[in-house]
Amino acid sequence: MDTASRFVLIHGKNISHNTLAGSAAVPPMSIDKLFPALLECFGIILCGYIAGRADLITESQAKGLGNFVSKFALPALLFKNMVLLDFGDVIWAFLWSVLVAKVAVFVLVCVLTLMVASPDSRYSKAGLYAIFATQSNDFALGYPIVDALYRSTYPEYLQYIYLVAPVSLMLLNPIGFALCEVQKWRQSGHSQHRTLGIMGVVILQVLKNPVVFMVMIGILGHFALGQQIPAVLSEFIDGLANSFGGAALFYLGLTMVGQLRKLTRDTGVALILLITAKLLVMPLVCKDMVDILDVGVNSTSANHTSLSNFAFLYGVFPTAPSVAIYAGHYNMELEVVTSGMVISTFLSAPIMYVSAWLLTIPLMDPAPLVAELENVSFNISIVSLIALVWTIVVILLSRKFKRLPHLFALNLFLAQFLVCISMILWNSLVKYDDNLLGRTVTFTLLYSSLYSTYIWTGFNTTLPGSD
Repeated sequence: MDTASRFVLIHGKNISHNTLAGSAAVPPMSIDKLFPALLECFGIILCGYIAGRADLITESQAKGLGNFVSKFALPALLFKNMVLLDFGDVIWAFLWSVLVAKVAVFVLVCVLTLMVASPDSRYSKAGLYAIFATQSNDFALGYPIVDALYRSTYPEYLQYIYLVAPVSLMLLNPIGFALCEVQKWRQSGHSQHRTLGIMGVVILQVLKNPVVFMVMIGILGHFALGQQIPAVLSEFIDGLANSFGGAALFYLGLTMVGQLRKLTRDTGVALILLITAKLLVMPLVCKDMVDILDVGVNSTSANHTSLSNFAFLYGVFPTAPSVAIYAGHYNMELEVVTSGMVISTFLSAPIMYVSAWLLTIPLMDPAPLVAELENVSFNISIVSLIALVWTIVVILLSRKFKRLPHLFALNLFLAQFLVCISMILWNSLVKYDDNLLGRTVTFTLLYSSLYSTYIWTGFNTTLPGSD
């Protein structure tokens, strides 16, 4: 490979493109399918939120939908995939890596909470916060994202979702439940804890979970049925399993209605730390554990790099709504858990999108890299344009733009608005039309918007009262 082919010129800068040995034979993630998948998932979530916010679906109806999703659709989906699972394609080092990463984050959050929390709620916070930081929304939100990224490149990664999920439910969550039971006994005034009673309640909580129960039944069916579902049951199970995706995302949107109102200033610090542990610490630890434990197994193949990237993306999956159910069951830390579930869900979308791109660029061919970056700019411009229109309308209707700080912010929003318009025009019209006038107008609009922020900042420093 010559020197020129290892660099890509982007906005006048040479960006090094280090191709891994043997990576040319390994297809990268299907990054072009990620944005449509995110738009599909969060669009359905938004529809559910709007339906709940507008009272189109009552609380009892939402509860019925949740029961259908958790007690019928999800068990059928788990049973189907566990029966059809091919254990021969599983890289067990990956599962061990995720297990170690989850245990490490669980212990870290639990110990720190026990050290700093007040004695009257120490154990409940430690248990629920540790569950919050380690239990991901694997099926409703995680599976569609993994399917979009790896269906055409590494389809075997899809089955890891069904193997990794029971790690939290069977090993870590019982510890959190036990801590919550201890707190419950302390609040009830008992001086001594009945260990057998606490263990019995914890075991019952675990066995009642449909994920744990159906994974165990599915594994038994895997060997008993010879990796094949009988034809008489196939259509029935497929019908229930296929109904899970949209219904689960819609129900997730319903559960978000009114949750942020429960957030108080006192719980803000705890919420920030929890989201940091879930969306930043967890993916980094998952990736590092794969890099460490998978050495000697897949280190000579490019699949090791892809598996490490997949572990990072898995760690970014937001917290599962079931954690809010646990908090409601024990009536402990409900404000932090429910608000954190909502915020982590919406923060995970941009983090997954940016992370997938950063992980994919080293594996991409230099030639289409610029075109792909233009597509990313186009996608981000569309999302930003919608948010900017909403923000600008709110500022104008509130009449706060007449004051200097808000006037300065309005200028920044308008400049970014024109930047988004310029990028959309470039990708929709100018890029495919050899029109010098159109290119000149778009270029002028883009860079005048960018540099107007510097000009406006300097202009404000000369205004009275700006010192």
